[in-house]
Amino acid sequence: MERANHPIGYEFTDEREARDSAAELDRRFTNLELLGLRVYRIVWNGNFLVEATFDGNTPEERISDARALLGESGSPVHPDDLADYRRATESGPGLPGWMRRFFGEGR
Repeated sequence: MERANHPIGYEFTDEREARDSAAELDRRFTNLELLGLRVYRIVWNGNFLVEATFDGNTPEERISDARALLGESGSPVHPDDLADYRRATESGPGLPGWMRRFFGEGR
């Protein structure tokens, strides 16, 4: 039985560290294991996010290796926050919807 894809995210304050960590993941994992890899800027705090999506059949030990590599310089992002960041970047420029609602805009 095939498992669902497994995304992980780590936040970095420095763009170079984020890009270097992403490049290292790309070198260490095969295309069958690492299905997607993105580095993007988090608009509302200026930090950078590395999002790596692993195939559902990738062994947990390999995903733990990726977490260890990213955790050397970055901070883990909760899966719910990762989904929020992803939606915010896909919605284009401006504040994400939940943040606009928080500040009372768009009512």
